[in-house]
Amino acid sequence: MILVLEKAFGLLFQIIELLIFVDVMLSWVYRGENSLTRLVHTFTDPFLYPGRRIQDRLMPGLPVDLSPIIGLFILWILEALINTVLGIF
Repeated sequence: MILVLEKAFGLLFQIIELLIFVDVMLSWVYRGENSLTRLVHTFTDPFLYPGRRIQDRLMPGLPVDLSPIIGLFILWILEALINTVLGIF
């Protein structure tokens, strides 16, 4: 049972990581809003929003958006915590 949970969470984290990269690519080439971009933002915004807040407080007006890097870092920490908890059982 634990092995199935580890694989399921691993797949979920890989999908969210991929969606963060898709969000970055879409921000470079596509400026509109449609159902695909809304779906991507639904999954990525919980990880990118804290990065945007941190960047706005520490470096306001920075022309480069560092929130994807911070979001990936948050995602990796969350993944490590969940893997640790699942490893205990």
